[in-house]
Amino acid sequence: MNLMIDDKYASMPWDEIDAVVFDIGNVLLRYIPAELLEKIVPERPDLHDDLTVRIFRSPYWCMLDHGTITIDEAIEAMSSGDDAILPYVARVMRGWFDLEPIEEGVAALRACKAHGKKVYALSNYPAEGISYIWNKLDFFRLFDEKVISSHIQMVKPGHAIYEHLIARFGLTPSRTLFIDDTPGNIEAAMHCGWQGLCVNKHGKLAAFFAK
Repeated sequence: MNLMIDDKYASMPWDEIDAVVFDIGNVLLRYIPAELLEKIVPERPDLHDDLTVRIFRSPYWCMLDHGTITIDEAIEAMSSGDDAILPYVARVMRGWFDLEPIEEGVAALRACKAHGKKVYALSNYPAEGISYIWNKLDFFRLFDEKVISSHIQMVKPGHAIYEHLIARFGLTPSRTLFIDDTPGNIEAAMHCGWQGLCVNKHGKLAAFFAK
């Protein structure tokens, strides 16, 4: 049985890992749709449930991650021809990029870099969103490289995106650690021979990288 790295070690085994691959949402940046709606459309709480379904639970959101539609096309499709809802959908779609950093995730990234590890970003992310955060937040400059779903039309948890990263950068899967908040994404990485760490509770990264 292949165990997650924190079930094998009490703290980060630096000598066992050459490269650390970070997801972005809810690992490095706080991504909570309900909080985003409260921030972007505070005056219309009555629309939040509808906007959640139209935007964050929509196949069009997945298409953005896959890089097969533009934001303008997504806004039009998510609005379903409803002129009354269109401005709110557009406001959310153009305003959700501004996410807050997660301190323990950024600290883990800095620790990996300080220990001389190669660090990569691997995320399902729309092209416009990744461009915004990459230019705005200085800590993204710590990454050696990034693999973003919308840039290559591959998404997690499909195995192809993991295999793409390994081949592109010449990494050894068993010496590559993937950090993600979604269990299915970690399971897929481990199936491809990677080490995995699932960020499924607050403080987990801080504790694992503390020593």
